[in-house]
Formats: sequence, C-alpha cells, structure tokens
Amino acid sequence: MKRRTVLHASIGAVAALTLAACGGGNGTGTGSSGSATLTIGMSSAPNSLDPAQIATGPFVNYLDPAYASLLTRSADGALAPGLADKWGYVGNGNTEFKLQLRSGVKFADGTPITAADVVASLKYIQKGSGPAASYYRPLAFSAPDGSTVVIKSPTPNPDMGALFTPAFLGGAVISPAGLKTPKKLASATFGAGPYVYSAAQSVSGDHYVYLPNKNFYDQSAIHFKKITVRVIPNINSEVQALKSGQIDFMYGSPDVAPSIAGDSSLTTLKKPTTWAGLFLLDRDGTVVKGLADERVRQALNYAVDRVAITKAVYGDYGTPVEQPAMPGYDGYSPKAAKMYDYDPAKAKQLLAAAGYSGGLTIPVNYGSFDPSTSKLVQAVQDQLAKVGVHLKLTAATNLGGWINDLLTRKYAATVLSPGQGGDENFYAQQAGFTKTGIMNVFAVQDADVDAAFTKLAASDKQSAGAAAQALTEVITRKALALPVSGSDTIIMYNAKLKGVKFVPGTAFATSNTLWTSR
Repeated sequence: MKRRTVLHASIGAVAALTLAACGGGNGTGTGSSGSATLTIGMSSAPNSLDPAQIATGPFVNYLDPAYASLLTRSADGALAPGLADKWGYVGNGNTEFKLQLRSGVKFADGTPITAADVVASLKYIQKGSGPAASYYRPLAFSAPDGSTVVIKSPTPNPDMGALFTPAFLGGAVISPAGLKTPKKLASATFGAGPYVYSAAQSVSGDHYVYLPNKNFYDQSAIHFKKITVRVIPNINSEVQALKSGQIDFMYGSPDVAPSIAGDSSLTTLKKPTTWAGLFLLDRDGTVVKGLADERVRQALNYAVDRVAITKAVYGDYGTPVEQPAMPGYDGYSPKAAKMYDYDPAKAKQLLAAAGYSGGLTIPVNYGSFDPSTSKLVQAVQDQLAKVGVHLKLTAATNLGGWINDLLTRKYAATVLSPGQGGDENFYAQQAGFTKTGIMNVFAVQDADVDAAFTKLAASDKQSAGAAAQALTEVITRKALALPVSGSDTIIMYNAKLKGVKFVPGTAFATSNTLWTSR
C-alpha cells in the first residue's frame, strides 16, 4: 500500500484535512529552473505534509518536491543515489545495511546534513502514525561518523534499500529545525529537496506551491520555476482542466481515460499495479467453519470467471489474476497463474468433498463508496451463488466505516478494490498473510507461509527471485485469498512533459522532480 500499498494510500486519502497555512518558504532561489511551470492535478488534499503522517501512493506528489530522499529509483527500477551516494548490506544475512551521505549536502535552510540528522529523522518516522511507520519500527539506527548511517534489523530483510526511496517516505530526511517543532511539519516543509513549499502562495486544501531551493545539491536538476499541486475533487472537472491546459498531469480512471483518446496533445499511460478480490480473512474458520478447509477455499477460486468479471469491472484497464501478485512484479509466478482455470464443476466437487454440497454462507464487508468495489463484489457474488456459496454482503459508505466493520471480526472476508500490490513481494505479502499483517485481522498463522517468507527474507540477489515466486505459489496453492482482477494505475498528462513513466517493478510514476518540459 510500501504502501505504499494502495490500502495505505486509501486510508490516508480520507483522513481529516486540517492543514493550516503557515511556515515553509525558506531556502527559495532561482536555481537553474528556467521559465517553465508544472501543475499537477490531485483528487484529494494531503492529510498532512509531515513525512511521518502523510499517506503514501499518489500523495508523494506533495512531498517529492521538498523532501530529497536518501535513495531514489533509476529509470530501470534499480536503486539509485539520492542524498546518499553509496549503500549496501554489511556482511551476509540481510540484517545490517549502511548508507553513506554524499559530500556537501544541505537542508533547504542552509544547514549541513549529517548522519546524526538522518538518524534523528528516521527515529521520528519510526514513531509516526503514518502508514509507512510500521516498516521502520523493528529497525535500529546509528551514526558511527558524520556521514555514515547504519541500519540494523532483528530479522532478515532482503529489500532494506527500498525503505529509503520516496515510495516508503523514510528516506525523506527532515531537518533538525523541523524535528524541533514537529507540529509545523503538517503545514510546512523542512527537507532538502529541489523545491521548498511556499505557504504564502498556497491555499490549504486547494493548491500547494513549491519554489526552487537555492541550497539543493544539484541545481541543474531543478527544471521548473514553480511546481503547483492543485486539488480538484471531481475527476471530470480534472479532465477538463487537463484538456484546457490548466493542469499538466492527473491520475485517471477507466471511466474518464477514454475521453482523451485521439488527442495528440495528451498522453495516457497505464500499468496493472494492484490485485483486487476477496481477502479470505477467516482462514481458521472462526466465523465460517468451512473456510478453514483448503478444499473450500480452492473451490471459491475455481468458481469465478476472472476474464468476464475483469472485463465488466475494469474494461480495458484490468487484467485477470489468480494470485496476489501482478505480472511484471517481484513474486509474480507463471506457475501460480495456471492453478485456477474457471471450472465451476470442479468447484462443486471440492465443496462436496469438504462436506458442503448444500453450500455455505460467507459474511463479507466491502466499501460501496468505490464503484469498482461494488461492481466486483456483486459479480463475484453472482458467480459463487452458482456453486452454492452465498456471500452475505454488508456495504460501508465510507472508508472509516469499512475499517470499523473489518476490525469487528464479524466478517469472514472483505473486498479491496483497488487492492494491494506494487511492492517487492517481501512487503506486498506482509499485510495479508503474515500473522501481524494489517489485513490479517484474525491473526491467522500458516506454517508454510511462514517458512516461505523466512526463506525470502534471508535470500540473496541470486535466490531472491525464486524465493519471492515460491511465497506467491504457497499462498495461491493454499487459496488463502480469492484474487480476481489486477487493476491499472492510469496517468494522463500533457504530451510536452518529458520523463513521465512508470518505474519498472513498482506501482509508481517517476518523481515529479524528474519531469521536464524541455
């Protein structure tokens, strides 16, 4: 949701929007920004500008200009230098990671960045309430000298470097001035990015303006004299703003993306990034005894026509999936993709073998506030009914209601659309399938999943790919979920804008600080 899962982003998107217009504005200068401006359209204002509080996902567009990260992603998806120009594991075992700061880097207020500053910032992120904080809580940070940061994990972690990229927010280093007055972090920026948030030119909840930072370490990388992020809640209004040139970039949806087809001045990119379907929460059979039986869970997977449902719900912006991983991502398994062809007759056989020839009823909560979720769950409900499985649906009209329902543990399954994905498999499968995962509300533990997860955690570069696929295959073979569709992330933008692309292996577009109009 990294979360940067979509779950995390969704939670943050509905948080209270109480930004106060104050602070910021330090360190502004002309840099080498030229005359171009960039305006980004967003459907929601940020719940905060504090890196320890803000939701991940598209909300990074509010942080990227002002907070340089320790590491970044190159165009091919590999880790790349940021404020740190050297990094890597220490020894074997994936438990110790070292970052070396590049020479001469400064915060926007002109003060030098030291390793101790980075450690203090990481500890602040670690204690935050934002969706990314949980990834940092087990870690220990130290600064053995002025430019070296050492991170230690009590358990192996094969993708430690990802935590220090913009997607996870932990690499967004906050200055001592910001940490000294943390309340100001919600409405001002205290980073070292190429731009600085200008509260004077911004209106909270409406538009957020970022001006060049004269103390940024690479002035040639400042491409705009101003970046503005505009909040336009109505997506059709957002499209009109894009067509008329009022904004240069927006996130689309299957409903509006076709409306710019044929317009040579605009470009659309799409990429399958998250899987949607039923999270089978009650895998120990606490609420629905049958779900503890692997044959019942497998029957559910044979009973749905993923091709038909995906077409009906997402049109040309979805991909049928049988596993909790997306094509092109870490952990996607061609073997798992063949495990559940549409076969309702086989579903009935498995249900009968498990003692449920008369069918069973599964209480499911879902969010009716998202149209694609409603379409998806109703389509799944219709198809499962044909094999004798009745989904007893409870709709929540807002995200808070959906979460409250989820935490009651009265529902044996839930629906998430868009769902989860877009992360390294080590992070992507934690939420739903490890005992302490945020989506594992019944705290179900599976020895086979634990073993596969442990093997992935300790893997090296040579073995990580196979280990990630093996974890996906265990989850799919044991039918711990009912994945149905992979939904696309859609971005629509002014064709004059250069450098906009999806980073391979992630659900993210390249940082808005890397785009140019030249």
